[in-house]
Amino acid sequence: MVMSKKKVILLELNELCPHLLERFIGQGHLPNFKKLYDNAKCYTTDANCDIEYLEPWTQWVTLHTGLPFEKHKVFRLGQAQNLDQDSIWDILSRNKLSSWICGSMNAKWDPQDNNIKVLPDPWSIDVKASPESLETFNQFVRANVQEHSNENFKLSITEYVKFLIFMLRHGLQLKTIKKIGYALFKQLIKAPDRWKKVMILDWLQFDLFASEYKNDSPAFATFFSNSTAHFQHKFWRYMEPDKFLLKPSESEIEQLGGAILYAYKNHDELIGEVFKISDNDTTIILSTALSQQPYVEKDSIGGKRFYRPIDMQVIPGIFNLKGVEQISPVMSHQFHLMCETEENAKEVYEQLNTASAGSEPLFSLRLEAKDVFGGCQIIKQVPDDFRFEYGGKHFNFLDIFYLADNLKSGMHHPHGVFWVYSPEGEHSVQTDILPLEQAMVKILSEFDLPVAA
Repeated sequence: MVMSKKKVILLELNELCPHLLERFIGQGHLPNFKKLYDNAKCYTTDANCDIEYLEPWTQWVTLHTGLPFEKHKVFRLGQAQNLDQDSIWDILSRNKLSSWICGSMNAKWDPQDNNIKVLPDPWSIDVKASPESLETFNQFVRANVQEHSNENFKLSITEYVKFLIFMLRHGLQLKTIKKIGYALFKQLIKAPDRWKKVMILDWLQFDLFASEYKNDSPAFATFFSNSTAHFQHKFWRYMEPDKFLLKPSESEIEQLGGAILYAYKNHDELIGEVFKISDNDTTIILSTALSQQPYVEKDSIGGKRFYRPIDMQVIPGIFNLKGVEQISPVMSHQFHLMCETEENAKEVYEQLNTASAGSEPLFSLRLEAKDVFGGCQIIKQVPDDFRFEYGGKHFNFLDIFYLADNLKSGMHHPHGVFWVYSPEGEHSVQTDILPLEQAMVKILSEFDLPVAA
């Protein structure tokens, strides 16, 4: 058993880019990132995998387990429950050290382990928070994140009131209330910068994180945020139009060109709050797992867009699918069909593969045991009378699907940031690339624990 006063806060800021951090810090926009960098051992990580497996739900499992994807075999969102290996918090728990895991992607834990408190990521399916008292936050945020691009989606007044009461009891700050009010006003007047509402989740989740952190003083804590990754996928084209064949208009550049910088500045403000709740025994680690780069592959054919179902729950009925227990949204245009048996899943997979829009299949599908993962394969903007065929019938495409997002502008890159900050720490930049699976060793070394502890 290890007894230690040492504490570690792991900031999991998904897909931030090393070169953008360097640029924005150099321009004076990110004072808290600069403080972190100037007092940290700084590494560049490499995910070391093909583009097919370069996804955050795979790379974060690699960081948490210290295993490459070939060994942990978690390739999809929601698959972490199949994980057989220990994660950082499991090793710490065996050494009587507590953990507070706030939103980490694709996490698995033992709900009976009192040393581990977890708020699951909002894309996980059928995963409850531990303890269950956090479930109000989990359910509310999951519903909003999974349907964030659907303007027809609405929760009930009762659900909003229940969530507000929960937050008032779990650290809701006046600063966050003001941010929410500002974002709602922007939505009401349909302001050009209403895209900033995405940041509300960061601040609600941070208020909860900080409240639980102060109450429990865990040895290890994580805070996950996807907002900048989301903006980079959507808005890179407007930040660096010269890198794209398909150019945005001047008005689009004016409206959206600063969106990514805004996201980095939002995270900089959050890091300032982390400094406030940490003490001289706290190591702060910034990790991004991977990063992004401009996506130009489809520009020559008009770019890539995403369509997703207006109502996920009607899909089994429209396509006469039998044996579907549940359907849930995943990210962007994707959805997940969970079937009663493998035979049902195979039939669902085969049926959906017969749907077509002109000469193209309607769906891109993948069959995995009792699950079918899919998404609409139409990537071009379609006219109002666009139709698809299934079972000998024709359907109006836009009655069932809606255009969910801007042109795709960013794609994944295997390099990531890993900065290990300590108060009064000395700055150094490690020239050797750090394999992502070795990041776990660096984290455990802060507690003087080997990987096999």
